[in-house]
Amino acid sequence: MCKHPQDNALEPQFKHIVGFLFTSLFILYYPSSGFSLQLLPDEEYIVYETVDKGKIGEIDIQLLKDSAGYRITYTSDRIVEAILDTQNLQTLYLNKIIKGRWELSVKRNDILEVNYRGRKNYYRETSPVYDRHTLDFALRSFQYTNDFKKRIRLNVPEFMIINADLEVIGEDTITTPVGTFDCWKIRMIPRVIFTKMRFYFYIEKEFPRRFVRYEDSSGKNTIILKEYRSVTY
Repeated sequence: MCKHPQDNALEPQFKHIVGFLFTSLFILYYPSSGFSLQLLPDEEYIVYETVDKGKIGEIDIQLLKDSAGYRITYTSDRIVEAILDTQNLQTLYLNKIIKGRWELSVKRNDILEVNYRGRKNYYRETSPVYDRHTLDFALRSFQYTNDFKKRIRLNVPEFMIINADLEVIGEDTITTPVGTFDCWKIRMIPRVIFTKMRFYFYIEKEFPRRFVRYEDSSGKNTIILKEYRSVTY
């Protein structure tokens, strides 16, 4: 087989292109291998409209990525400050204040410390633990497919850390004041005996995989995306 004189000149370029494509696919399918996909933008400003048993409210959320992780502040009738891990969005730190009074702190190093109204619990957890207050972000960390199922460790500070099962149960198109989104519909079932409640979350399919809507099986509580801005550096 004869080679064209230009073949030798093209070989380095060809190898470079193949290497680039291989690396891109490797990062896409094996993010835990040392490479990582950015889960969230570097900055976000979000407003949700809430309906809690007929009472309408709002939650303002600000996110900023820095060397500590994703720093998030929730502002409504209470203030919740949190830091999330950039690799999996588990909760590393959380502090909650209601009407000027401290209520809750969560700190994770080697041991997870949960201090709820002065009652401290300590947990040794090897898996990521997601606090219930930051579940709207935690649900944006997973790569969903039609057959997605996953059990997570969910911190309910008023109670304890529990297992919760997530499952994709469909796809839906959700219209909000921000726009219309193609979403995965996620069902969450807490594995506890004292509730039969089911929780449903609609997560945008494309990046930045926004938390678009929430509802539960009571039919009395909803959250919907009302305003959104973001910056990615």
